[in-house]
Amino acid sequence: MKKKQLLFALGALSMLLCATACSTGSGSSTTTKSESKSSEKDDDTSSKEDTEDKEDEDDKDKKKEADSGDDKEDKNKSSKDSQDLSMAVPGYAVGEVPPVPIPDVPDLSVMENPEAKITLNDTKKLSSVPGITITPVKVENGTIVSGNTSVQLDENGGGQYTDGNKTVQTDGDGTGQYVTDDITIQKNADGSGQYIDNKREITLQVHSDGSGQYSDGIKDVVFQIDSDGSGQYVDSANEVRVVVMSNDYTSYTAPDIRILHRTDGSGYYKNEKLDLKVENDGKGSCVIKHGSKTVTVDAKPLGKPGVFSKLKPVPAIPAIEANSVLITLDSGVLFDVDKYNIRPDAYEVLTNLADILKEADIKKFQIDGHTDSDASDEHNQVLSENRAASVKNFLAEHGVTAEISTKGYGESRPVATNETAEGKQKNRRVEIIIPAF
Repeated sequence: MKKKQLLFALGALSMLLCATACSTGSGSSTTTKSESKSSEKDDDTSSKEDTEDKEDEDDKDKKKEADSGDDKEDKNKSSKDSQDLSMAVPGYAVGEVPPVPIPDVPDLSVMENPEAKITLNDTKKLSSVPGITITPVKVENGTIVSGNTSVQLDENGGGQYTDGNKTVQTDGDGTGQYVTDDITIQKNADGSGQYIDNKREITLQVHSDGSGQYSDGIKDVVFQIDSDGSGQYVDSANEVRVVVMSNDYTSYTAPDIRILHRTDGSGYYKNEKLDLKVENDGKGSCVIKHGSKTVTVDAKPLGKPGVFSKLKPVPAIPAIEANSVLITLDSGVLFDVDKYNIRPDAYEVLTNLADILKEADIKKFQIDGHTDSDASDEHNQVLSENRAASVKNFLAEHGVTAEISTKGYGESRPVATNETAEGKQKNRRVEIIIPAF
């Protein structure tokens, strides 16, 4: 009996030990699985954080590169803007070749008043400055006028008139002869003839087709013009020459400056003083060289080269006597494109003008601003007013004490067509009217 009880007790103890061992093993296994899942979760979280950190770093790098690119673009843009200023012809946009300035024969029907306080001779040093022209004019009711009158003696306007040293022989149709001590006019019915002014050393010979020759001995200027607009202009005093070959090119030559326009749309501007050359190939491209810099920009072919205007018929009796002097300033010399601030390199021009006005003791005059037809009427009106005001302020700051009035006319008073570059250049101007008395 005791033996059976002992065996039963040992069996129970064995079962208890087995159950305990099984329970312990099962718990250890559960813990390991849980830890494994936790470890995997931690690994996933760490991997995600690493990825996010890497993405943040990549975003920062990209942003840094973008900012760097923006800075580089801004620097390039700044450099380009700076380059634009240095690579442009003064008064023109980058890539533009200025038109060849085509001079006109003066209107001989307007005679200079010898009693004028300012005469062409007095302003010779000023008129030799590029961008300034001096013209005697007659002003009536605020408008500049010029024209011809003929002596009418009989009902048909024909006859003869003699008064001291003046002799008029006319057929009544504007033809005939006019002679004084200084002036001789011979005019034919077809507009041909000759004009001689001994005092001013001016001669004009005109043919019926508009060709002929004009010369000014005092200014040392000669025009030779053919019927097709070709010919040449020579200003020996200022070393200026304009040559027109109607089927080939038009050129302008002056000290340090050369401009050429070809009929194929190509041409160039060269300024040795500025070490600048702008050359248009006529095929949509323009090469600009300034010092050691060279750039290529898109550019339209140049317009048709300008030609000389045909000579006007010999004038009839010059019955209009100038009562004022007109000083015309080229806006391209004074201002940059679409600006009204005086350009620094125009200071010399206006300083010379101020000296002339002070020396002549001018008491009162008017400054008028004019533009071409580009942009709106309102814009051009304001621009013309501001440009006239800028010239007035400059003269006043340089000692001109005269009473100065200003007026802007915008594009309303063109003196040439706005359909060509040459015409627009003439319309962009500032005019100063000086009363002769």
